Amino acid sequence: MGSEFKNLMTLLYLAKLDRRVPTDHRRIRDRQGKKIHKVMKKAYQIPFYRKRFDENGLTPDDFHSAEDLAKFPVMTRADLRGWMQEVLKDYDEASGQLEIFKTSGSSGIPLRFCLSHREAACMNANWIRVTMFAGYHPLRGKMLSFLTTHSHVDPEKGDSFVQKLGFFRRKVVPEHLYVGEGMRDLIELINDYKPQMIAFRKNVLVRLAVYAKNHDLKIWQPKVYTPVSEMVDEITRRLLLDTFGPGLFDAYGCNETGSCAVRLPGSDEYYIYSDTHVLNLIDDEGKLADEGSVIATTLYKFDYPIINYEVGDKAVSETRDGVRYLKQIKGRTNDLVQHANGTETSATELMKIPNGITGISQFRYVQESLDEISILLVKDPGDSKYSKEDIEAFFSKKVEDLYGYPEYRLNFCWMDEIPPDENGKMRCFICKVKK
Repeated sequence: MGSEFKNLMTLLYLAKLDRRVPTDHRRIRDRQGKKIHKVMKKAYQIPFYRKRFDENGLTPDDFHSAEDLAKFPVMTRADLRGWMQEVLKDYDEASGQLEIFKTSGSSGIPLRFCLSHREAACMNANWIRVTMFAGYHPLRGKMLSFLTTHSHVDPEKGDSFVQKLGFFRRKVVPEHLYVGEGMRDLIELINDYKPQMIAFRKNVLVRLAVYAKNHDLKIWQPKVYTPVSEMVDEITRRLLLDTFGPGLFDAYGCNETGSCAVRLPGSDEYYIYSDTHVLNLIDDEGKLADEGSVIATTLYKFDYPIINYEVGDKAVSETRDGVRYLKQIKGRTNDLVQHANGTETSATELMKIPNGITGISQFRYVQESLDEISILLVKDPGDSKYSKEDIEAFFSKKVEDLYGYPEYRLNFCWMDEIPPDENGKMRCFICKVKK
């Protein structure tokens, strides 16, 4: 499909989507219910899903609301991988009939999956309207992003004819060029370009902020900015707000589903895009709950729908008039703290420890063995209230309170910056213990 036709499709779908957060809960429920039923009717024609319907004695008529989706079996990453392997078994990528995506592999083995061109256009339109929710105007604004955010853009090409007229302006820069002292060049680029929106990975925004503080540099504050592909902890949130201003918005989702929800500047909760997604939470028994595992369903994908997909995150929510809002996203469930007695616990409580003290701009836990945890820290150069020794003592006490003494030996490592993972992301907890 030509880029011009795809762009036209994207604009057509954008015209159908909410461009402001809706507040009419009855309309949200009614519209969402109709879309859920339509998706299930489409899925019933797909062998992978038809088998799931039949094995559970279900038909599309059983699904008319977000709550009804709890009847349908959960789809794991392994389930999706198996289905996609079957779909793509004899597919010729040179034909260009599908768009093939690959995940980064941050939660395990990388996943290869496909979208139809129509679905890809819908996904693009969804992201554009997310930026509009946050206050960015894509027609008149200027965006600065990394090549990894808009992989179909060639950074070597100049502005298009439309961009030269002042519309849909954006500059795309290769991420690998801006490391170490390259941060200064990136700051100069930002200050010169003066974008209304910045879309970088969280670890890049953090490294920019730390570099600017260490070298007493000012960074242009965009109207809005977002950390792409990575969750924002409270330590990071404070640092980003201090450096880039109040326009922080935090979009939540995954490659397989696209963006599903957003926390807008100044908000304390995530709005789930009711016209394109359903996010349910289930407890350990698989029942709907206000706190539990995130299960996602896409309402815009009819060719290769994603239904009840186990994203791999834990979250806390609140339901008002039948509409769910996320209050807190706790993060990935696949990295668990390993204990000598053979049990596993969530790293969530470890993540909370840095929130109790200031003076840190980055942190990471690495469980080296069953009795050893390394804590990587970066000092906030703009906050001298607590010394490194104070911070180490605080962490030691909190870990002891959490797990008891002396379950873990703590190794503190102070760094100028914590490098991202090989896939470009920044996990806050890594377990190296082999199960």
